[in-house]
Amino acid sequence: MITEFKISSKQGLLIILGVALLLIVGVGNAPGVKLPWYLSVLFGLAGLVCGVYGSVYAVKLADETEKQRALAHMAGRPALSETEFGKRYFPPERSELAAKLRKIFSQHIIVDLSQLQPNDRFVEDLRMDELDSMATVEFVIEVEKEFGIKIPDAAAEKMTTFQSVVDYVAEAIKAKAV
Repeated sequence: MITEFKISSKQGLLIILGVALLLIVGVGNAPGVKLPWYLSVLFGLAGLVCGVYGSVYAVKLADETEKQRALAHMAGRPALSETEFGKRYFPPERSELAAKLRKIFSQHIIVDLSQLQPNDRFVEDLRMDELDSMATVEFVIEVEKEFGIKIPDAAAEKMTTFQSVVDYVAEAIKAKAV
């Protein structure tokens, strides 16, 4: 998947400053140039700090962008509690299960899920792959623990919407009871 990458003016300034500071260290250590060792260390550390901060800032900015895309996808929908969500979108025998699953899901993604609909796609609509790559794994593990079921990797890969998770878990619980 190709993700749009933009550099903000703050990031650009940090990058330029970091490179300039590291160049000063490089020039200061060139033959025939005498830069006191403490200035080399100072400029080197400052360049390193700018680089690290710029990287952290870039990741934070990318997360915020993906979060905004997911929220824009859900904009205009009614905000529902877990219970209201389950009752509105699922038959009575699955409404409580859907409510529990949405509550678990909300603990593993940084997006407010009050406007989630069952057919929202995890990757394309909710940007789950870009927001947190471990979120999917942690979500599956918690669902397995909560309901005492096992979700094979092949089955987890096929769960691309919230509806597909509810359907799989409901069937796994039913199969376990037999």
